[in-house]
Amino acid sequence: MQFHKYNSDIPTVEEIGKDLFKIILPQPFYAPNNIYILKGQEPAMIDSGFILNLGLLQRAMKKINLPLSKVQHIFYTHNHLDHISASLTLRAYTKARHYGMQGMAKFVGNFRDHNESFQRTMNRLVYKAIPNPDKRKMEIQQSEKGYKELLAALKGSKKTNPTLKMDVELVEGDVIDIGDRLIGFMHTPGHNTWHLSPYILSEGIYFTGDLVLQNISSIYAEFDGNLSLYHKSLERLAKLPIKRLLPAHGPEPEDPQRAIKVLIKTLSYHERGVIRRLKLGYYDLHELAVEAMGEKITGSPYYIVALAIIQSIILKLIAQNHVRVLEVDPPYEKYEWIGEV
Repeated sequence: MQFHKYNSDIPTVEEIGKDLFKIILPQPFYAPNNIYILKGQEPAMIDSGFILNLGLLQRAMKKINLPLSKVQHIFYTHNHLDHISASLTLRAYTKARHYGMQGMAKFVGNFRDHNESFQRTMNRLVYKAIPNPDKRKMEIQQSEKGYKELLAALKGSKKTNPTLKMDVELVEGDVIDIGDRLIGFMHTPGHNTWHLSPYILSEGIYFTGDLVLQNISSIYAEFDGNLSLYHKSLERLAKLPIKRLLPAHGPEPEDPQRAIKVLIKTLSYHERGVIRRLKLGYYDLHELAVEAMGEKITGSPYYIVALAIIQSIILKLIAQNHVRVLEVDPPYEKYEWIGEV
């Protein structure tokens, strides 16, 4: 197995509660991953990270005297590359049971092929948004970095099985006993169809994966995301007595309910902004993303995430017969406002 080479530092490990640890793993794209460890009677892990970071995870766990081989449960929030791809190799290092949303593993199948399809979705966004060939090429090359590293990892290890497999397929309402704690699961789709938010019963601690971050998460509406479901999942969480909200990226918010409400307001703000701009004239995805999130988004690792968020709004408005597509030079397109809200 060829692990990704960062510097020689062992990843940050923080004790954030009783037998609860957060490992912050750097990765070659987006923000660092937060991997959560429940070090109790039956050690458990929330997500396992990017496949090339498994060596870093092993080194970090030595800090808390917990080898990977002792982990008994791995709960996955969803099937995106940076959360679950280490699962393809972990079975060679641990006999832990892998848990995910019912139907997720079947939907993914061969992880290499699945992520090739996902990469094409991201490339389509670039082609829809940018008419300039050179700029398109630059953005696509950057977006393909993580996928190409995944391919290298799958090719370079005999211990890796590219077919995603879950030992236990979960549905909402399931409770898993890990000895000294009970773990429940909420189905929280929106960022991803199969997204789960595990929580510790009676403690008010929720692991929200990519659903609740400091900023809006990606919503790839052409692939596995849905803006309306994202809203519903956030609104559902906002009504719960959450004491701690532990995201997969970034710091823990001081006020969980406020963090959720800010996201709801931000999504609504961007939707109103798209409507307001389209009432003034024709815009493409790039122009709408820059208007909403600033010129700094161009060329950043979050550029395609921004395009995806705006497209999810556009697709919602198209479905409601408020907007139509103008095929300028396919696949490049612009959008026209045709109805009132």
